[in-house]
Amino acid sequence: MKLRISHPERADELVRALNGTDCLAARTALDTVDVFAPWLLEDGESAHAGIELLFFVKAWASNHPQLRVTLLDAR
Repeated sequence: MKLRISHPERADELVRALNGTDCLAARTALDTVDVFAPWLLEDGESAHAGIELLFFVKAWASNHPQLRVTLLDAR
C-alpha cells in the first residue's frame, strides 16, 4: 500500500510508528511511504487493510491536526 503525507518532515516519524506494528514501512519519496501489511498474505482483503491502515495513521496523526495522509494504492 502507498501513502502520501502532506507534511514530508513527518514521514520518517510515520515510518517508525508503522514499523512498530506488524507492518513494514519505508519512505520511497519525499512525501510517499510504502507499507506492507503481513496479514494480506493470509488472504486478507486489501480494501480492509487500507481502512485499518488509515485508522492507525489518523490516530497517530491526532497530535498533528494539519497533517493529511492519503491512501494512494491499496494493493
